[in-house]
Amino acid sequence: MSRFLLWYAHKVKKHPKSILGLGLLVVVMMTVFGIGFGGSLSSEGMTIDNTPAQKAADIVSKNYHSSTSGAQAQIILKAKESLKNKNNVARITDIKNKIQRQEDVQTVMTPDQLFNYAQHDKVAYITVTFNTKAITEKQSTALTKVVNMYRASNFEVELSGIASNIEVSETPEVIGIGIAFIILVITFGSFLIAGLPIISALLGLITGLAGIFGVARFTDVASYDLSLAAMVSLAVGIDYALFMVARYRDEYVKTNSDKAIYMALTKTGPAIIFAAATIIVALLGMSALGIGFLGVMGAVSALSVLMVVLVAFLVVPSVLVLFPSLGRRRKVTFNKAIKPAGWFAKLLNKHSRVTMAVAILSLLLIAIPASRMQLGLPNDGSKPRETTERKAFDIKAEAYGAGNDAMLVTVIENANYKKVHNFEKQLNKLDTIQSVSPAIMSANQKYLMYTITPKTEANDHRTQALVQKIRELESTVHVPIYVTGQTAANIDISNKLQSALPKFLIIIVAFAFILLTVAFRSILIPLIAVGGFVLSLLATLGVVVLTIQDGHFGDLLNLPGKSSVLNFLPVLVVGILFGLAMDYEVFLVSRIREGYLVHRDNARAVENGLRDTGSVIIAAAFIMISVFASFVFTDEIIIQSMGLALAAGVFFDAFIVRLLIVPASINIFGKYNWYLPKWLDKILPHLDIE
Repeated sequence: MSRFLLWYAHKVKKHPKSILGLGLLVVVMMTVFGIGFGGSLSSEGMTIDNTPAQKAADIVSKNYHSSTSGAQAQIILKAKESLKNKNNVARITDIKNKIQRQEDVQTVMTPDQLFNYAQHDKVAYITVTFNTKAITEKQSTALTKVVNMYRASNFEVELSGIASNIEVSETPEVIGIGIAFIILVITFGSFLIAGLPIISALLGLITGLAGIFGVARFTDVASYDLSLAAMVSLAVGIDYALFMVARYRDEYVKTNSDKAIYMALTKTGPAIIFAAATIIVALLGMSALGIGFLGVMGAVSALSVLMVVLVAFLVVPSVLVLFPSLGRRRKVTFNKAIKPAGWFAKLLNKHSRVTMAVAILSLLLIAIPASRMQLGLPNDGSKPRETTERKAFDIKAEAYGAGNDAMLVTVIENANYKKVHNFEKQLNKLDTIQSVSPAIMSANQKYLMYTITPKTEANDHRTQALVQKIRELESTVHVPIYVTGQTAANIDISNKLQSALPKFLIIIVAFAFILLTVAFRSILIPLIAVGGFVLSLLATLGVVVLTIQDGHFGDLLNLPGKSSVLNFLPVLVVGILFGLAMDYEVFLVSRIREGYLVHRDNARAVENGLRDTGSVIIAAAFIMISVFASFVFTDEIIIQSMGLALAAGVFFDAFIVRLLIVPASINIFGKYNWYLPKWLDKILPHLDIE
């Protein structure tokens, strides 16, 4: 790899303008491709084939032909007086007539037709069914416009089921970039050089997102996929450019501008490529779980990372060659405050065992809440309190019960009367059921369908238990039983993701161990690395449970309240955090090993490695944390969850694992860090990352 990068360095040195032009051409071509030929983001929900709920849904679809099969929205009505009085009836009629005239509206059902009056006739809802499978932004806007016309002090109107798309806001990126720029200025002591990693990352981000829109033409890409790709690619794009620029400046001081670019590319380049390859492989590895939407999520994020790395290698070295003065250190720098000085390394050398023990114990304590993690999918109850969806959810929960939005569709085979009667009897014994609708027979008289309303909301563990209990009745009544509906589907998805997590974690850990063994020619270094990764992962999940699930620090973090942990979040964190963890591991340990091979002095190698890379790793970690954390302050719980988890994960892995546990362990184990059996050394391929 170093030979290729040396050749590339020669090309950059000789033709910097051409290389820079090539980089800009890639950005322009991908942007044109994305705008001109790309598709649009999907509004479809998450589904997994071959789940019990999906099989049940197929039976319902085949045997129950409904004229109202499109997407539905609800208009929730709450009045201070009866909704049946003259004025309120007139309002309801007007709302119906105006909505009925909207495009793609199939039916509008009023409370009188649905018999859904509650709380002394002061609460009810209108159901709007569209001809489309998902509610479009245009349809949602039209509904909102009608509803806003009838809001009054004595007549509350709210909407439910309209949020078909997750709004992708540019604000988090702007905040993250702003903080990153400040950190880079502090690190380099220069506004000009601080802008280079930002520009490189932005160009890579534009290129990656354009590529994602191109992918969206051929497969469904959700809007939260775009948000994830944006936060990951922006964070790693800034970091990779930062590592390259930092090494260039170090070498510029030691040698001169002619040799600095060669050293920067040949020494830092392999580590960047290695780190990028690990995160790309980890993201692509999500497809191995056989879960369609996760595979797409991983693939588009991997594409975005690939683009930012490509752009970084084309833009950053060529700019440094064109403007060699960027390598000069200013007389006044501000990075001393974040640069681990010799005293830190000496203190770490002296108290390595205590440092390692305290760090490990701290992570284990933080990880304790992860043991009670409950997976689910956010609903309207997880939205900010000021949104119309959340207001509608609260009104319905109070008027109709918490389980009103968690209805289960249960289908049984129409066997003999005795078996059917026994099923209904057993069903009525379940104490977490609020109501059961009369059975509806299929046209071919083969099935009976019941609508079951639980007493608890969709993400409550009692609702999950209820679904399982209903399915288990099959062994008691000896009739095939099928449970579906959005709640059952989400429960099945969560269960499948939870069962897939250990498998995915084992694959990732094994991959990391093998890769690091090949890279560092060591057994112990990979063991410490993957052990630290697992600890930081568990601590991250512990923080997620405390904040998202338990609701602690909700006001501080702009969270709407208690909610189940996003069902695909643990898998996502495993894949992405692994790649990011390996970044810091490679950059730190490769520098330590580089020094050890020269001096054969372990303590000296650790001290020099921390001195040379510590400030860069700290700056890179702060940048990643700021980018990820900025997404916490959106209004969408899915994106908030991803931002919070990744920010916490980077903090634990960079500051506790890589800057404390790893150097402390290297000090403790001395020469044994670099031990590899001769027979294993012979059969393992050589991977140059230095």
